[in-house]
Amino acid sequence: MGTKFVNRKIELKWLEESYKKVPQESQLLVIYGKRRVGKTELVKHFNQSKPYVYFVAEKGTAQDQLQSAKNVFADALQDNVLKMLPFQSWREFFGYLGAKLRDRKEPIVLVFDEFPYLVESNAGIPSYFQVGWDEYLKNTKTMMILMGSSIAMMYKHALVYSSPLYGRRTGQWLLEPFNFKETKNFYPNAPFENTFPLYAISGGIPAYAKVFNGMKTLKQNIIDYVLQPGAFLSVEPELLVSDEFTDPRSFLTILKAIGLGRTKFSEIIQETGLPSTALPGYLKTLINLRLVKKEIPITEKIPEKSKKGNYSLSDSFLRFYFSFIYPNNSLIKSGNLDALFTQHGETLVSLVSKSYEDITGELIQETINRRMLPQFEQMGRWWDKNTEIDLVGMNKGENAILFVETKWNTKPIDIDVLENLKKRSKAVEWGGKGRKEYFALVAKGGFTKKLIEQAKKEDVVLIHKDRVVK
Repeated sequence: MGTKFVNRKIELKWLEESYKKVPQESQLLVIYGKRRVGKTELVKHFNQSKPYVYFVAEKGTAQDQLQSAKNVFADALQDNVLKMLPFQSWREFFGYLGAKLRDRKEPIVLVFDEFPYLVESNAGIPSYFQVGWDEYLKNTKTMMILMGSSIAMMYKHALVYSSPLYGRRTGQWLLEPFNFKETKNFYPNAPFENTFPLYAISGGIPAYAKVFNGMKTLKQNIIDYVLQPGAFLSVEPELLVSDEFTDPRSFLTILKAIGLGRTKFSEIIQETGLPSTALPGYLKTLINLRLVKKEIPITEKIPEKSKKGNYSLSDSFLRFYFSFIYPNNSLIKSGNLDALFTQHGETLVSLVSKSYEDITGELIQETINRRMLPQFEQMGRWWDKNTEIDLVGMNKGENAILFVETKWNTKPIDIDVLENLKKRSKAVEWGGKGRKEYFALVAKGGFTKKLIEQAKKEDVVLIHKDRVVK
């Protein structure tokens, strides 16, 4: 299992460029992203060669938080006077800090990790930090970073207009999970057949990805690192949900329903028993937190008013947990793991297949750039009552449209799959007369020789596993 720091080159460049501005203009940055996405690792890696103070808030009383921060800063700054001072407020703390840092020649980084925990202990924290910044730290060579895993709390208390900190920040970054290409770096010598299923359940969350072993099968990874009592990932979904909500019961009920395949609004109501008037609010919150996504056929002209939406779990590990682990808890607790994989193995295959469809856009983008095909500004699934297409890309300016079929297959696919895609493409009403049509096929099991020859004649893009067939 790899433990090295992987990628994040763009984010590190942004941090470095912000740090270079500090001598002329102090920086207040907000970094947020879902639990385990790598915020702490990113900032610690950035801080390696710089003077910094790193404070991680924990759940506790307001006075405990202040006392803890004072001790951490005193140790990092080697300031025994600071350790002895009996601060009663954050204003006093920032006042002392500002005086101490005023004459510094070299910029310093001050990190407040898990900022939402500070706010939970004292609702006035955003105002105290605003005053601390405006009156004491803004005119010092300081780069202050506020971080948090609760996306909802970070929005509310550090990013939106109503927050006292609004207008103070000089930059913000929502840290996203790794894509498949980046996640592969955790398993440098492992075959695609191993690495992709691990990506499918980890969703590119670094803390999850590095737990798994790329030289083991998906089944063995699940047994060793999810199902074993006390395993790191065994209680992760509960921790993730309880981190975001003070009362998670209704949200958990919705996540479970969607995990069981209830993707339509009416199906979720039926499964959960929640009032139809309350469900939209719950779903909106889950969507804002990037735990759930609502998909609309990509050609819909007014997506927000479309009634064709399907809901799915956008967090891959939650999708895996609520589709495979949660419904089979009794079987798992009985210890009969062979029966679990024998009876419900198709659920796993379906999860991996769905993830393969989800990353089709990522796999095909490199080929689009290399072959100088149109850049398809809009890409997504398309369906109607009779048919479905895994990925449709549209370029309105060039009147160009792309159709892609993705197969998590074991045997090479033949020319009939391409012909079927062409046939279904006629159902997609979009574009002007004489629209330019492009086709692509993505397949784990590859393609027959006949299909490869036909694709060359028609300039159809073929991707085998995650590589272009040339």
